[in-house]
Amino acid sequence: MGTRTHVSGVTFANPDGSSRRDIISRMSDTDKVIFERDPYNPYDSNAVKVLVSQGGQYKQIGFLEKALAATVSPSLRRGANYKITVVGCGIYMDRPFCEIEFEKL
Repeated sequence: MGTRTHVSGVTFANPDGSSRRDIISRMSDTDKVIFERDPYNPYDSNAVKVLVSQGGQYKQIGFLEKALAATVSPSLRRGANYKITVVGCGIYMDRPFCEIEFEKL
């Protein structure tokens, strides 16, 4: 069994202006999700983006929480792969959410 967590930062817009809320509202539990390191993030050099494949490209829906990113980011840097499963996502009480489960392969 993997680690289950909520994706952080889901209410913010992406640097390209796209809405994470809109991206999440179109997600399903079968969507492919990946992690991507964000070493130049001004708030956390271990930041890990959470991206979903939609329309043939990956779009950011948020970040791993800081404590998890501190472990996942170094392993990604060393070439580790992760199996990521969407547990639940959508809009609840007018707020986007996405819960994932992941494990290192």
